Amino acid sequence: MGLYVPTRTSDGQGGYTTTFALQEVVFGDFRPQEQNRTLQEAQITYTRAAKLFIRYDVTITDNYQIEAEGEMYTIHSIKDVENQFRFYEILMYF
Repeated sequence: MGLYVPTRTSDGQGGYTTTFALQEVVFGDFRPQEQNRTLQEAQITYTRAAKLFIRYDVTITDNYQIEAEGEMYTIHSIKDVENQFRFYEILMYF
């Protein structure tokens, strides 16, 4: 999986645009989801939702994007599995 960090880039006209740069590549357990009630209740339209489990020693926030199986996913939430500081459970969609 590729972790992409948001970077503000000048647009050359006094403004900024956000681009995403590859921060690192990590191994994880990628699990596509059929439906997700949390995303539906948040009234987010998406094509596909998925969960990703990765090790805790990664720097990541919900502003990042994740590339998995050739698609760029937007992070919805990140949670520490069982509060043991070993794994993150990331809910994401595209």
